[in-house]
Amino acid sequence: MNFFASGLNTLRGQKGQHQTGSETIDKLCDRIEHATLLEDRRASVLALKSCSREHRRDIGAKGAKVLCKVLHQDNADIDITKAVLETLTVLCQPESDREEAQDFALEITQAILEDASNVAILLDMLEEYDFYVRFHVVSLLATLVLSNTDRLQECILTSPMGMSRLMALLDDRREIIRNEGLLLLISLTESNADLQKIVAFENAFERLLAIIDEEGAISGGIIVQDCLQLVQNLLRYNVSNQNYFRETSCIQRIPALFNEEILDDNGKHDTSMKDVWSDQKGNNMIMVLELVRVLVVPDHSNTASNQKSMHQCGILQLLIDVSLTSNAPQRVKASAFYALAELIRLNKVNQDALSKAVIIPAHPPVFIAEAHNSALTPPSRSSAQLSRSSFQSGRNSALGDHRPIVERERCPAIVEVVAIAVGKYPGCTYSVRAAATCLFQTFVLENPDTQMVLATTLNPPPDDNPNTPSNEKPQSPGTLLLEALQGWQEDNETGATDPYNSWFATVLFSHILQNNPRAKSIALAISFGDEENGEDPVSLIHAIAAALMVAVKGQSDARVALGYLALLCVWCYDSPKSIKDFLSEGVHLQFLIELISPSSKEDLMVQGLAAFLLGICYEYNWEQDALITRATIQPIILSRIGLDHFAACITRVRDSKPFKAAVPFMVVLPSEEGGGRLPDLYFDYSFVEFMKRTFESTQKSIMVSPNESRPLAGLSPSNQAETESQMASMQAQIAAQSNEVASLKSSHEVDVAHLKSNHEVELASLKARYEAEAADLRSKLDEANRMLAQQAHERREHEAVWRELVELREQGRVRQERQEALEKEHEDLLICLAEQDEELSGLKEHILALGISK
Repeated sequence: MNFFASGLNTLRGQKGQHQTGSETIDKLCDRIEHATLLEDRRASVLALKSCSREHRRDIGAKGAKVLCKVLHQDNADIDITKAVLETLTVLCQPESDREEAQDFALEITQAILEDASNVAILLDMLEEYDFYVRFHVVSLLATLVLSNTDRLQECILTSPMGMSRLMALLDDRREIIRNEGLLLLISLTESNADLQKIVAFENAFERLLAIIDEEGAISGGIIVQDCLQLVQNLLRYNVSNQNYFRETSCIQRIPALFNEEILDDNGKHDTSMKDVWSDQKGNNMIMVLELVRVLVVPDHSNTASNQKSMHQCGILQLLIDVSLTSNAPQRVKASAFYALAELIRLNKVNQDALSKAVIIPAHPPVFIAEAHNSALTPPSRSSAQLSRSSFQSGRNSALGDHRPIVERERCPAIVEVVAIAVGKYPGCTYSVRAAATCLFQTFVLENPDTQMVLATTLNPPPDDNPNTPSNEKPQSPGTLLLEALQGWQEDNETGATDPYNSWFATVLFSHILQNNPRAKSIALAISFGDEENGEDPVSLIHAIAAALMVAVKGQSDARVALGYLALLCVWCYDSPKSIKDFLSEGVHLQFLIELISPSSKEDLMVQGLAAFLLGICYEYNWEQDALITRATIQPIILSRIGLDHFAACITRVRDSKPFKAAVPFMVVLPSEEGGGRLPDLYFDYSFVEFMKRTFESTQKSIMVSPNESRPLAGLSPSNQAETESQMASMQAQIAAQSNEVASLKSSHEVDVAHLKSNHEVELASLKARYEAEAADLRSKLDEANRMLAQQAHERREHEAVWRELVELREQGRVRQERQEALEKEHEDLLICLAEQDEELSGLKEHILALGISK
């Protein structure tokens, strides 16, 4: 009774008169600060807590620091401690979304964090096992971290045992405290590398993985998601933590997180549990996949080691299963494709492992539509429609009617990846198809051998293949690509067309050909048409050009034409033979000219890529027997297009929003799907980078004379002119030296027999040596001239030629010096002979004088 009476008397003034709220707060704060009895301070704190929501501003302005002082003074009293913590938490939380309320809460937060000892005392209170004390301390810290993360992190770092006490929350058996502590740690470690290291070395990985296992791995609740989020925070861009994670064998525990396959009574894998995918399970799986991606970030020092460890512990195969054989939600499949893409990126061992991977799906992949991630359903095509395509000449393989199949033959994993990307399966969202495309790109990245193997699959297998069931046509990555390239114009059941069937196919095809002359040669040799039945063979590059013309003339979606043009640009770049074949049909050049001409009404991006392709065809058109040469192309461009318009067309593409929006990992956001709309994918990022590197030289190449000789690989026109000038100078020096040798032989005749004989021998020797060296130089110059006709990709040859020219120049200088020395020697000999003649004349005169005297 005394306790409540004390609090009541505090709120009442002298003789019971009523006080204002501000006056009451002043009295309570004064009493908390100066009262000598613990009971009085406790009663005042409880009274202040009771009116904290109604008089938030008065308490915050006058009592925040007083309450912090109480924490230092009376933290041994649980009742006071709980009341102070609750009151401070209320004051630090904005009462509304208004800016004024937000600013007030921030002021209170800054007042508390101004003194680091306030945070230290809060961390010390975590030693108290009382539920409410621990809970309210964590709640207050969580509120502070939301308002001023950086300052709270600084204060915690100054506390020697601060992080240890926070980590101890993970071991609390009371789930609500453990869970709140987990959320607090997530907020604290999101951006501070020092805290990340401290938490990691507090055995965080072991603790978090143990919680995940206890909660049921990906089948668990949101706590699993939070644990995985904290693990990601500790590992992202943190080299030391990644080393620690790998060295403590935590990577080997990632497969257990999937927790999907169980053994039946016969010891075989039972996948029945895979049929249940709740939203939370999908979220947990995505977090596991994001964890894989965090460990294999491109261009990171730990990536190669982590890729090796993941392959060894079977994560690669698990990712293949999730993305290709499970019935996981599409957002999960997309994440699995991205994780697998980064796991094999620039890793030859992992790329080879994917190329050898085989899956055995029991039925065609099922793509379950999701309300938050829906997409336009790609069209299905009947075999009758496919047979009408001009691209189908000589081949009758179709996509299939997608009817349920009880059991399928073994299928290479990469074939399924291509099938998903090019839209073989209805219901597959664009986000999954984009992710599959990214996987294919990393599969062939800097892997010329794989590019060659995939290029060979462009040739359709024979129809009588004994390894193929009679009711199925054989499928390969190449045949799937060609089917998608030729089937874009076919209608689906809704009467709409899907431009991305061909667009994704062109992207995959271009990555097979990119920077690989041998793959281009293989593709160039492919033709369609049964000559035995009187059909004219049509090369693959002509078929693609024909599909491009049909797309433009049929006013299809611009993405179709952009995909074909981008593919032709990659194919023709630095490939004179491909350009020769492409331009062997004059209608192709005429089509490009009409597409680029100022009067054209086509999409500006289509015009720009057409101009870029035409520039490539002019820049690299070096085949001697080409039907349409550079001399044919340049005047047509100058007269019908004009240099300014030609350059402007290419520039407009580079300045376009879709071109600038391309990102390294092709992503389709959920907001871009559904409602019948198409995603904003127009350009593949690798093509964007390719065009940025080459557009300037291609744009300016049209101004170069068509009669100029082809530059050496890797040389600019100015360097080429300098090299040719130096070669001509060397030839002139050699000719001058030969003339000097002949002149010396004929002009220096010596009367003295032995001197003449010696000099003739020496001159003959010099002549023979000079002629041999001149012949050797001429042969080397001929070799250099032959090098001018070689392919542009032989860049390394230029270095050898350049070194040889330097050596020849040095040899010419040495010979010049030797020649000058020889001339000086001959002059000395002539002087000597003259002196001898004078001496002989003197002797004769002397002898005659002696004879006369006698």
